[in-house]
Amino acid sequence: MQSRRRKLVKDLKERGELRGSSTAGALTDLLYDELTDLPTVPLLLGRIRRLLKESRQLGLLSISVLQNERGEQTLGWQGYEFLVRSVASFLVEIKKVALRQDDYVSEVMISGNAFVILLSPPRGKQEIAYTDLDKVRRRVAARLERFVRDRLAAEVQETFGLYVGCAVLIHNSSVRFERLVYSALEQAFTDSLQQRKREQRDAALKLRMILKAEAVQPVYQPVIDLLERRVVGFEALTRVSPDAFAGPDQLFKAAYDNDSVWKLERLCRERAIRGARGLAEEQLLFLNMEPDSIHDPELRSEATFALLREAGLKASQIVLEMTEHSAVRDFTSLRQLLSYLQFHGFRLAVDDVGSGYSGLKSIAEIKPDFIKIDMALIRDIHLHPIKQDLTGTIARFSTSSGITLIAEGVEGSEELRCLQAIGVRYAQGFLFARPGPPFPQADLSAIEE
Repeated sequence: MQSRRRKLVKDLKERGELRGSSTAGALTDLLYDELTDLPTVPLLLGRIRRLLKESRQLGLLSISVLQNERGEQTLGWQGYEFLVRSVASFLVEIKKVALRQDDYVSEVMISGNAFVILLSPPRGKQEIAYTDLDKVRRRVAARLERFVRDRLAAEVQETFGLYVGCAVLIHNSSVRFERLVYSALEQAFTDSLQQRKREQRDAALKLRMILKAEAVQPVYQPVIDLLERRVVGFEALTRVSPDAFAGPDQLFKAAYDNDSVWKLERLCRERAIRGARGLAEEQLLFLNMEPDSIHDPELRSEATFALLREAGLKASQIVLEMTEHSAVRDFTSLRQLLSYLQFHGFRLAVDDVGSGYSGLKSIAEIKPDFIKIDMALIRDIHLHPIKQDLTGTIARFSTSSGITLIAEGVEGSEELRCLQAIGVRYAQGFLFARPGPPFPQADLSAIEE
C-alpha cells in the first residue's frame, strides 16, 4: 500500500501537479483515506486541473455505498469497513482492466462517503460526451453488480446498495477551479441518489406485480441422514422470474424496503405447503422465516392449520427455519410466540449458524430443535483446520444439547468425508441434489458406508 502511495506522490511531483517539499509520508497521512488506501480529491486537484486544461472536459463517476435500515445491525462497523475496502479494491481492478481497455485515462479517489472515478476523454478525442459517459457508468454498474453477486455473502448483499452516478466537468475560466470540481462532484453524487430512487421504484413495482399475480414458485432441496442414507425432509426455497429479481435475496430486500415482508412470506409459505402435498409422513418440511414474521398473527391462525390439513401435513412435520439476517431486539416476545408454535407441534431451526447474528444467544433463547451450519463454514472445510475445529465444537455442543445439526451447502465429496469424520450426521447441498420441483431425487452415492 505504501509503495502505491509513494508512486502516486512521485508521479504527481514529476508532472508538476503537486507543489511543496512535503514528504510522501506527511502527505499520505493528510491526503489519503486510511480505510480504503485511496487518494482524496484534494491530493489530485493538481492533476484534475492539468487534465481539464488539456481536454476542456472530464467525466466523473460517483459510486455511493448506501446501507439500508438493517445494514448497521447486520454488518456492524467492522463488517461495513470490510465492505468499503472490498469495493475500493474492486474499483482499482476496474480502473486497471476495464477502463484501460476502453482507452480511458482514469483515476480512482474518494470524496466523503462516495468513491469517485475521474475520466479524461478517450485518447484521440477532445471531449467526453454525456452519452458516452453514461455508457461507461452502466458498464461500471454492471461490473459492480456482478461483484456483489459473486463475491459477497447473501446476508451482506441484503444490507446495502451500490449506486453509480455521473457528471461532466467542463472547463470555465470565469468560475473558480475548485468550485467547478466540487460542483461536478455534487452533481455526480446527486445522480447516484437518483439511480437509487429509480431502482427502488422499479423494485417496488415488480414486487407489487409478483404479490398481485402470486408469481412465486417453491422448489425443494432434500435433507439427508448420512448415517441411515435416507432423505429425512426437504427445505422449501422461493424462486421468481429472473426478469423480475436476480434471486430471492433481492426479492426479500425489496419486501423489507416496502414493508411487505409478512405479505410475501405468507405467499411463499402457502405455496411451499401446497406444493409439498404427498410428503411422506415421516419426512419434514423446512420453511424459511424472518424473525419479524413470527409476529404475523396469520401464522398462528386457524387458516394455517387448515392449509396444513388440506395438504395432508401435520404441524409436527413443519420446521420453521429462522433465517436471521438481523439482530433480534426483543427475545422475550419472540420466545413467547415460539413457545406457542412449539406447543402446537411446530419445530424450530436456527439457520446460518456461524454467520451474522445466528450465534449462541439466538440458540440459547430460541431453544431450537435443529441448527444449520452456514455454508461459509462448510466450503472447503477439508482444507481449513480452523473450520474443522469450529464445526467440531458446534457438533459436540448440539449433541450435548439434544439439538439436531445439519450442514448446509455441501458441494464436494471431500467436504462430505470431512463432515462425516467430524461427526455431522445430517447434510444438504448440491452434492446430493439441486433444488427442484417436488420432490427431487437425492444422489446418495457419495456417502461413505
